[in-house]
Amino acid sequence: MMSLYANDVQVLRHTLNSPVPASQCGIYCHATCTVEFSDYLVDTSSRSAFVIMEFSPPFEDLFAEVIRPVAQSCGLDAKKADDVLGPGIIIWDLIREIEEADVVIADITPINANVYYEIGYAHAMGKPTILLAERGKELPFDISGFRVLFYDNSIAGKSQIEHALRRHIEAVTKEM
Repeated sequence: MMSLYANDVQVLRHTLNSPVPASQCGIYCHATCTVEFSDYLVDTSSRSAFVIMEFSPPFEDLFAEVIRPVAQSCGLDAKKADDVLGPGIIIWDLIREIEEADVVIADITPINANVYYEIGYAHAMGKPTILLAERGKELPFDISGFRVLFYDNSIAGKSQIEHALRRHIEAVTKEM
């Protein structure tokens, strides 16, 4: 997400197709008069992960016990669709969350049309997407070519998926 403010008034807001490292940001202006920029700031502090998953146990536990804490340890605020409150059209909220997220994390263990729709949108937006699935899950043909982090729903499996998820988040956020 990129925002431009003039005298504390937002004059531009744009969702970028992919994250831009702070070292690659700049301002260019073409005008017929003198234009002066001051107080230029690149803020990389509010990074987020949008988590796509089914809203039922044991997936709620996976989110609360693994995904959210690992994302937070990597400097990402993780949230999912049911964290978005207020009136409005749900699909527009989902689209906004995907567009504004730095990373998308999705659990594809159960076949869920909503989850696959949101993953497709994230892929179309060029968002870094980390896919998770419980070990033994047979993946649909369209997804089978993507890298998937498989996990075991066990005590030992918890530390393994935490480690793998952390490494993947660090890899995709390295340049952010």
